[in-house]
Amino acid sequence: MDFDWNPFDDNMLASASEDSTIKIWSIPDDWEPTDAKGDAKPGLNLSDSLVDLQGHRKKVTLVKFNPTAANVLASTAADASVKIWDIERGEELSSYDQMGDLTQDITWDFRGDHYATSCKDKIIRLHDGRTGMVTTNIQNAHEGVKSVKITYLADTNKLLSTGTSKQSAREIKVW
Repeated sequence: MDFDWNPFDDNMLASASEDSTIKIWSIPDDWEPTDAKGDAKPGLNLSDSLVDLQGHRKKVTLVKFNPTAANVLASTAADASVKIWDIERGEELSSYDQMGDLTQDITWDFRGDHYATSCKDKIIRLHDGRTGMVTTNIQNAHEGVKSVKITYLADTNKLLSTGTSKQSAREIKVW
């Protein structure tokens, strides 16, 4: 469903799956995408993951590594939950189970202290990165039915969202 590269380990990848698991993979250092002639080699087939994270009850839809805390991963699932994981220990650090509907996006702030989620219920939620609890809600951020995407703006407390109005006109808002 989704994947993200670990910002602290260029060879580590997290994947989100329909089977409600998150898998952490390692790409071997010696693997090259081309042979000695420069021709493309067949894709790398990984069969064993480093870690399997289990805790969501339905398909995992999004994964996002923390930008400043090594081995911390956020995930969202169709069970209306957001979980924060310690992938080194293979355990859940916190969980927020009160998303109103399917989570459409998740993003960490620049320092990795907070994260934001956008949801099909049209609410953008700002969460404490350690506890997962909601610190602020933005009700009806975009009133349209299309997906809302979000990102923090550089080294600020500002959040940018894209979505649509009731009439399906494109919107970009800074919060």
